[in-house]
Amino acid sequence: MEEAGIIVGSQLIVKPKSLGYDLCAFVGITLVQLSMYSSVVEQLTRIPEVVECHFVTGVFAMLVKVYCRDNAHLMEVLVNTIQNIPGVSKTETWVSLNQAINRQIYVMDNTVSTTKKIRKGITI
Repeated sequence: MEEAGIIVGSQLIVKPKSLGYDLCAFVGITLVQLSMYSSVVEQLTRIPEVVECHFVTGVFAMLVKVYCRDNAHLMEVLVNTIQNIPGVSKTETWVSLNQAINRQIYVMDNTVSTTKKIRKGITI
């Protein structure tokens, strides 16, 4: 699968709560102009609490995932960093109460019998 480009590497996964980051939130970002996307991304990469950034469709131009210690830390990240980035017009934040699903994309096996067993919920 590595040779086919399906698997591009491996990584260690850090549990944020074990480091005191008890709060996970998603921040929708509206930009002054969409042409400012690259410069905003560049600034977001300098904020250690930002762990993901997506260019999205809909009301917001960007959706970022952040980990913070608590509500006060989240407020500081929003008010003193993200909202001060040139090009950011406004933000809206959603706090995650629970991560119910955490998985990678499903890789289908080429054999029909294996695929059928997996779809029926049978562990192989």
